[in-house]
Order: sequence, then C-alpha cells, then structure tokens
Amino acid sequence: MRYRTRLLVASTLALAACTSTPPANDTRTASAQATTQSASVMSSVAGGKHVYETFCSACHSGGDETAPELKTLHTFNRERVSTALSDAGLMALQSKMINADQREQVISFLTAPPATLAALEAANNSADPGGLKRDAYRPEYSYPVRRVRDERDSPESERPPAWAAPPLGEGPFRSESWEQRDLKTSIVTRGLTSPRAIEFLPDGAVLITERAGALRIVRDGKLDPQPIVGGPEKVAVLGTATGFMDIALHPDFKTNGLIYLSYHKPRGDLGSNAIWRGRWDGTKIVDGKDIFLSDDVDALYSRMMFGADGKLYFTIGCPGVGTDDSIGRAQKPDDFAGKTIRLNDDGTVPKDNPFVGKKGYNPEIFTLGHRVNLGMTLNPWTKEFWVSEHGPQGGDEVNILRAGQNYGWPVVSDGRYYAGPKVSGEMPVHEGMTRPHISYVPSIAPGGMVFYTGDKFPGWKRNLFLGSMRMSNSPRTGHIERIVFNNNWEVIRSEMLLLDLHQRIRDVDQSPDGYLYAITDEGADSVLLKIEPGK
Repeated sequence: MRYRTRLLVASTLALAACTSTPPANDTRTASAQATTQSASVMSSVAGGKHVYETFCSACHSGGDETAPELKTLHTFNRERVSTALSDAGLMALQSKMINADQREQVISFLTAPPATLAALEAANNSADPGGLKRDAYRPEYSYPVRRVRDERDSPESERPPAWAAPPLGEGPFRSESWEQRDLKTSIVTRGLTSPRAIEFLPDGAVLITERAGALRIVRDGKLDPQPIVGGPEKVAVLGTATGFMDIALHPDFKTNGLIYLSYHKPRGDLGSNAIWRGRWDGTKIVDGKDIFLSDDVDALYSRMMFGADGKLYFTIGCPGVGTDDSIGRAQKPDDFAGKTIRLNDDGTVPKDNPFVGKKGYNPEIFTLGHRVNLGMTLNPWTKEFWVSEHGPQGGDEVNILRAGQNYGWPVVSDGRYYAGPKVSGEMPVHEGMTRPHISYVPSIAPGGMVFYTGDKFPGWKRNLFLGSMRMSNSPRTGHIERIVFNNNWEVIRSEMLLLDLHQRIRDVDQSPDGYLYAITDEGADSVLLKIEPGK
C-alpha cells in the first residue's frame, strides 16, 4: 500500500511538472502548495480504497443483497456517507471496526470526484499492468492474502438495487407446517448486532456471538446490555466472513465449566482462524487462552462442536471466489483453508487423525475440499457430523463428514461461477471425491442447523432444521428449511418455515426444554426468535 501511495504522489507531481509553464516565485509557491494538497488528497483517496477493499467490498460486491454496489456508493454525497458511518448511523457496526483516520479515508474515496477516481485507477493500472493485483501477494504466503476477484467470478449482468428486509413487528407470529399445524414464533430479544451463533447453557440461558467480537447472554428472556467479559481481547473483522464466529461447551461442562470460542485473531492487518478456551464462572470467562492458531490467513467462517468421541471438530472456510491460487487452497493438504480439523480438548492433535504421519499434510485435518461451512451439527442417531456448505451460484450442500474424505471444492460442484459458467462442466463428479448428501440448485445460503430430538413437536422428530439466508441470491427470502428423512437418512421432503417474515436466518438450535430458537442476521436489527406450539 505504501508503494502504491508513493506511486500516486509521484504521478501527481510528474503531471504537474509536465503541464505547467515556468512560473514567477509567488506562482511557483502557490503551485507547489496546490501540488502538495493534490498529492495529499490522492493519498487519502488511495488509502480509502484500501480500507474499502479490506472492510467493505465483501458485502458491496454481492455478499449482501442489502448493500449497494460501489458505483452506487460513489453517487452519495459526503454528508450521507458520514452520517451512515456515525455512531448512530446505518453502518455504525462497520464504522466501529476502523479507526478515525480510516473512516476519513474511506469517506474521501467514496465521495471522490470522477476525475480523482480515474487518476487513481490509472495509477493502479500502471503499478499492476497485468491486472494481477500483486499487492494481494506477499512473500511469506503462496496465495493472495486478500480475495482477488477473477473474471469467471464476476457476473456481467447488472445487480438490482439493494432491498433491505422489512422491520419485524412485535409479534407473536402465527403459522402452520405440514406435521405441526399451529405454531407461534415470538421475539425473545432485540438489540443484537450481526449475531453468528447461539449456544444454550444447561440452565437455559442463551449465549450469542456477535461478529464484531462481543459475547452476549440472554437470561429469562432478557438480553444483558453488557457483553460477557473474559473472551479474546482482539478480534479481526475483515468483512462478513470473518470475526467472532462460534461457541461450544465441553462435554463435561457441568463439572469443568470449559467453554470454547472460535474467532479470527489479528495477524498484522490480516487475520487467522483461532480457537480460544476459558472457564465459565457463571458471570464471566476466566483463565482463557488460544489452544489453536492457524498459520494461514484469508480463511473464512468457522463452526465447531464436540463429537461423540469427545474430540473437538472445527471447520475453516476457503475463499469462495478468486483465482486458482485462492479457491484452490481447499485442495492443498498443508493449508487449513477449506478443511475440517479434529483436535483433543486441549488443542493437541489426536494420534488417530486420518493424515497423521502423512508427508505434506497438516495432521489436524479430518476432511478437505470444502468451500465455506456455516452450519455444523451432530446427528444423534448416527453420531456423524453434518455440515452445511455454501456453493457459488447454486451448489449449496449438506455433507456428512467422514474421516479423510475429500468433498471436491473447487474441482467439482453443482454450482456455477457468478459469471455463469459451470464450475465442473456437465459432470460434477470426480474419482476420489465425495458427492454432497443434499445439493441445492438454486442456492439457499445455508446457515446453522440442528436435528430435532425433543418432545414439544412430536411431528418433527428426526427432522433437520437448517437456517437459510436467501434463495437464489434474492433478498427477503430467508427462512428455516425443515427436512424430513426416511430410515436411511435420504430426503423425503422439505418445507420452508418463517418465509413470510423475510429474515435471514443465521443459526438454529434446540433449547434444553425442547423448543426451537433461531437468530436473524439483519445487522443492528437482528433478533432472537423462539418457535413453540401455538396451543
């Protein structure tokens, strides 16, 4: 970035020298001041572009249907952008992720006049004439440390204007399903901001992670206004797919109080997937420390859960778009991106992991070839893990994890690149690679999931409940997918619940007393929902 800024300054100075005539002393002084001011402005705009690409572009390049595209943002005036990034503005959460200087820079970039943006683009092209964006490559990594868009990933068609979800009313909301006719869905609490996962304590209290780094707790239906203290000190939040991710309780939590948190740990201006463990004392977490830290960066979402064998299973997402150097990491055995790992409860490597002792493989790896896993649950009847996985344009999956298997990304997929071509041609199969147990074309953007085992909904026993954030890349289509199986765990039918609420459902879980809970992912308007029989 420093090199790029110097280049911009130099370009500006050279342009000034080539277009000016020999001035008088006072004119020369004014010209020098103007050149300095111009260089300062250009430097600020260039810095703002870097801030935007780091913190904002993931949403505004299609990752969030409510986020306007960059070309639309460039039409906003300074007052509108500044207000949105204020403490009470629409982007207050995102604004908290950057410092005051970065905020001023990104405002300068978004509100820069067309001539300044054109000069910036020209300078970028001169620094990178091949369009390879070499600033994303660093000597210590064999892959881009920022997701670099590739032509095959970029749709040629225009994206329609952003369309945010409607605000939820007070409720309760009445609905019906096939096997469970009368349902009541209530808002347990508002006041959540971009939540990522929910976990129940044995006493029924609900722990909720928020992407920006806060761990919240809901007791007796009331959200504690203060986050729980004692977690990781710093969390790297570099777009929607990073930050504070998941929570898991030790199988012997009632006796040892051990709680596990997954997050992205800052590594300079980057972030690495990490697992942090501490002890819950009833009000806060004490004696916390990292027990696993990936040596890779630019790896995405994580989910984790203890298995029937007492081991901790942990997913790490792969960059979902980009060049082969990025998306191909899911197939690299010495790279944690796109893998499921298996650990002892203290973070050490189990001796019976499938790749222990195999040359070139990280011994922590349990499965490989995943794109981005946002859901993970244990099937109580088979004792196997099921995970939900985001495909590209179509090709979302539910997979059953089995030791040592390769799930194909990016070699095979039922989906298409965002530009249209199929990922794996007409035959999405490859020797040695496992087909998905369930495949979704078009996509449903699957989130967290849980098998229902309780007695409050007798007609839902053995059903899988899977959060969906949107269908076929269309806003206001989030819901809960209810899936029914035969005795061989083959899909018989599925049903969409809560579709009429038009909310993105991020996670679904079953409470100790047998009710279903879900969190929405609607920025600062996110809520915790409870589903129960209506009578």
